[in-house]
Amino acid sequence: MKKITIILSICFAALSLNANAVSDTIPPQPAIRPDDPQILAIDKMLVSGYLNHFCYSSDQKVLNAYKYEAEVVPKFAPELIAERMRVLDSETPFDLVYNPTVQGFIDLYSVRRRELTGKVLGMSELYFPLFEESLSKYDIPQEMKYLAVIESALNPTAISPAGAGGLWQFMVSTGKMYGLNVSSYQDDRFDPIKSTEAACKYLRYLYGLYGNWELALAAYNSGPGNVNKAIRRSGGKKDFWEIKAFLPKETQGYVPAFIAVNYVMNYASEYNLYPRTASFSFYETDTVHVSRRIDFNALAGLLAMSNEDLAFLNPTYKMGEIPENGRQHYLILPVDKVGAFITNEQLAYDRSAIRQNEPVYAVANTKSATTQNTDGTPKVVYQESWTSHKVKKGESLGGIANKYNVSLAQIKKWNRIKGSVIHPGQKLKIEHRVKKVIYEQGEQAAENKTPEEQDSASEPVKEDAVAEKPKTEEKKAAAPTYKYYVIQPGDTLYKIASRHEGVTVNGIKTLNSGLREHKLVVGQKIKLKQIG
Repeated sequence: MKKITIILSICFAALSLNANAVSDTIPPQPAIRPDDPQILAIDKMLVSGYLNHFCYSSDQKVLNAYKYEAEVVPKFAPELIAERMRVLDSETPFDLVYNPTVQGFIDLYSVRRRELTGKVLGMSELYFPLFEESLSKYDIPQEMKYLAVIESALNPTAISPAGAGGLWQFMVSTGKMYGLNVSSYQDDRFDPIKSTEAACKYLRYLYGLYGNWELALAAYNSGPGNVNKAIRRSGGKKDFWEIKAFLPKETQGYVPAFIAVNYVMNYASEYNLYPRTASFSFYETDTVHVSRRIDFNALAGLLAMSNEDLAFLNPTYKMGEIPENGRQHYLILPVDKVGAFITNEQLAYDRSAIRQNEPVYAVANTKSATTQNTDGTPKVVYQESWTSHKVKKGESLGGIANKYNVSLAQIKKWNRIKGSVIHPGQKLKIEHRVKKVIYEQGEQAAENKTPEEQDSASEPVKEDAVAEKPKTEEKKAAAPTYKYYVIQPGDTLYKIASRHEGVTVNGIKTLNSGLREHKLVVGQKIKLKQIG
């Protein structure tokens, strides 16, 4: 009996050592805790209330009050445009005049760049409420929100050939004067909240110099120095139209373009222009403060979000992560993900810390001639290869870096890119690194696969797994049945999920492989959930 006890003790000790070895390799991960369903329901009610109150809609059937055919590009008599401009001018301290130069920019935004205008109308749902709050805080006319349309077309990561960046196109030096920090990991010029605050401070300063909003706009574009020179050369005139000829050529068209954007954005439906559905509206997002490193790859998996959505909402973080540098940062998330983040905040930090170091994976028991280093530790072998990525329209270097789980700096280095400008059709080299871990009885590759390869990758073999022969005599399971939905104008995955019980955005994505969240096709039939 004593011998049996000793043998059992040895066996349990061996099992314990083996378990410890595995836990050293792959730390056990806590389960993701669900958000409070009642609080989540209240959040959704609040969002719905805001959206209904502010009447956001991308539904062309609702907005097309004039029953235009899709291809129609309306034109109006100058007298009618002038009358509409007088109506707008009566409601703003800006001097909104109508003349041939302004008409040229109206044609630009309503005819030649109709697709861009539709995109801007959609993005305005996300950014205009933010702009309006800051403009009101600094007592700046609300129409100044259209300045960001001219500067960046509401693209938060836009960079000009001169190096100005963000929604409000700050140069690094000017941005720093107004509190916008720029580092390798973070660029506050791309932060919608911080850059809007900085733009309002700068515009308030410029208005204080001239007491005139048109001259403040001209100075925003070319700098106060050029405006001062133009004033001197005009003989001391302080009216934009009187000093226009003495301003730089680009600035001469700046105020007319601003006036034209005011007009087109207010009369978009009259020109058969409608918003392209935005991914999120302002009221569908919220901010949470974080104090430690957050890796977007880890966070995307934790919250069942795409890396693209995280990067889109948080463009200030250039390397796909929030750095831990002693400063407090904030994270912008969809309202329905905020609760999940707060509930699992520590897990988000833990997973981000794990991703910082390369993991070691358990392996199958297959035979191998050489298995260990001289000190008995597993061999680690790296193999490198290259894949090619063809740039698609609308893609950015940051988005491509997130897609392949590499850094922006690496892509620039591999492709000898100095700035951040890329073009549709351009081919980029991406390094594909494979890690092999060789254990005592075998080896397995732990790969950093490209997104295309992940779809076809097989599941890793479990330790001590034994292959079973297929049982041909068993009956095949009945094919599952689904509840379907046909996409309507103005739909987003969030809106569809919120209208159907038991349906989530992540569930829709899982059931509809290849569904593009930002480019839903009206009339497309999608699966909502499995019902049998």
